Amino acid sequence: MPPGIGHMQLQALNDGLLPPLPDISAACLPTAFAPLLGQTRVLAVPPGFTVRCERPGSLEMPAGLAARPGGMVLLRYGLELAWLAAVPGLTRQAAGILAGHAAGVFAAMHADLADPQSPAGGVFARLSGSLPTAEHLQAAAAWLAPTHGGADHLTGAEIAVIRSAWAVAAPAEALLAAGGDERLALNPRTGMNKYGCVPWPAPGVVSFASCTASNLSAGAFAAVEASRQALLAAAVAHGIQAAVAQATQDVAASVLRHFQVEDMADAVITASGTDAALVVTALLAAEQPDAALTSILMSPSETGSGVPHAVQGRHFASMAADGSKVMRGQPVAGMTKLPRLVTIALRDANGVPRPQAAIEAECDAAIRAGLAHGRVVLHAIDGSKTGLTAPDRAACLRLATTYGAALDIVIDACQARIEPGLARWYLDQGFPVLVTGSKFFAAPGFCGAILFPRARLARCVGSRLPAGLSPYAHLAGGLPSRRCPGLILRWRAALHQMARFAAIPAPETAERLDTLGDSVRALLMHDKRLRLVPAPRPPGFGWSDRRSVFTFALHGWSGWMSAAQLRPLYQALSDDDAAGPIASRNCQLGQPVELASCGIGGLRIAFSAAQVVQPEEEPARLRLVLEKLLLLLDRPAEAHGTADRSAARAAG
Repeated sequence: MPPGIGHMQLQALNDGLLPPLPDISAACLPTAFAPLLGQTRVLAVPPGFTVRCERPGSLEMPAGLAARPGGMVLLRYGLELAWLAAVPGLTRQAAGILAGHAAGVFAAMHADLADPQSPAGGVFARLSGSLPTAEHLQAAAAWLAPTHGGADHLTGAEIAVIRSAWAVAAPAEALLAAGGDERLALNPRTGMNKYGCVPWPAPGVVSFASCTASNLSAGAFAAVEASRQALLAAAVAHGIQAAVAQATQDVAASVLRHFQVEDMADAVITASGTDAALVVTALLAAEQPDAALTSILMSPSETGSGVPHAVQGRHFASMAADGSKVMRGQPVAGMTKLPRLVTIALRDANGVPRPQAAIEAECDAAIRAGLAHGRVVLHAIDGSKTGLTAPDRAACLRLATTYGAALDIVIDACQARIEPGLARWYLDQGFPVLVTGSKFFAAPGFCGAILFPRARLARCVGSRLPAGLSPYAHLAGGLPSRRCPGLILRWRAALHQMARFAAIPAPETAERLDTLGDSVRALLMHDKRLRLVPAPRPPGFGWSDRRSVFTFALHGWSGWMSAAQLRPLYQALSDDDAAGPIASRNCQLGQPVELASCGIGGLRIAFSAAQVVQPEEEPARLRLVLEKLLLLLDRPAEAHGTADRSAARAAG
């Protein structure tokens, strides 16, 4: 298997809760198979060519199947067929076609496991893309009939059902990587996205990178798989558009319940935090489309690389959330007056956080200047890339009181490292809050939401939204949430972690974060080449005021390293090709950030909600990551060579 694919020994599958499969107890299977295996009764049968599903939830598997070329793809087909056969409204032959689609997509994702020259491989390949013609569907139905005992042809009604369910019949891991911009794209050689993450559980990765991107836990992936199956069943029963619309509403309601604001806000679901910044800008601009708008943004290096474009009403990537090609930096069609951009530095030239009073004074001056042209939107941040909050809550309240309706304040809490009481406080002041499920709550990138004061949102939605916003939001009435199966599933992964995290009392969460923070400080003090970068948190809201992101600078051979100099080390950390118990581990930290104009950069240690839920092993795991980092630093030639291999692997 390629290095990017998660795998497991079957005898240890799901902590030993599943029985061994016939004749392949020593084989390795993708971790994405685990939820399907957990709901399927697998029976051994004499050697033969294919799998067979005699009854729903049960699968006959020929001996030696997994060792054969294309055997893993056939097994995936059988596991999909076993649950699809139980879906009300699906005949066996329709279930077979949809299972073949899932197997075809799986084979396309893992070409080394496929056997395209075999008859089965050819059938699955033809089912792997968009819905085939009726003629090709009929041919596939005839070939697959012996695997399920149903008819060898399809009726028009069955083809209609297949068409309705096609978009959600792909494997969960494929859907998780779909429905967003190029940041979600998987390298076909490694299975990884640009952040080194895969859309299936990767239990061997030692990660402290939740401020950037995360791999799925096994529990979150199981929740995703259950949601995919429910979504497909709903598509069969009610049609794909109704199923996706309802599932999006359900996600929005769950997000509101987590933050305990369902009585005062609506949630607009977006493809990412940057998408949320673009959508909220368009919503606010739509209220007074002829008025000039000024966007005041905290340090772009502390937010996201695309956010400066987004808050100016511009495309921030070369691909929009619906997959359409756009021109990065070009205006979104229909934005009649593009906002002006003013940025406020959060750190001084040496990387030290600026005093809150200085930041507030600069914001005040920028607001006054902006009001001379029209309206102003202040994008405050609560939990930046390095953990800063600015302007602080007291300053936001003073500015809002001073300028009233002439000033809008949006809270960028996209790291989602805030407790419900704080989100509620912001909304009480009338401030929309941007959150994501793909940072602190460790869902796959990306999934965002805008928590918007309900009365204000109704006014914004009642206005005419820019037509060019349609790749990012649903504009056909109701809330402008992005509707997409992959986005729904990414949020479901986040909601799984959110529920586990919310079960911990807030005071205990604060204690755990304090303990984890103490372990970080102790480990960084052990080597003079590592220096913790200050990031004070404002007091007043329980665990929200504890640090969960720790940025540190690294002293190299020629001084403190810049973000560009840190990037090869960052990439080399995730390389597991080296020899040795430490060097061979796949380790992840938050990607490098630029801290100061003098060129000092930093790497980031970020704890996720899952690590707060089960914190016991995290100090030892972090020690391993830092040991590998220093090992790479001590051997610069080897480190750079490893980093070059990592970069080449990521580039394909």
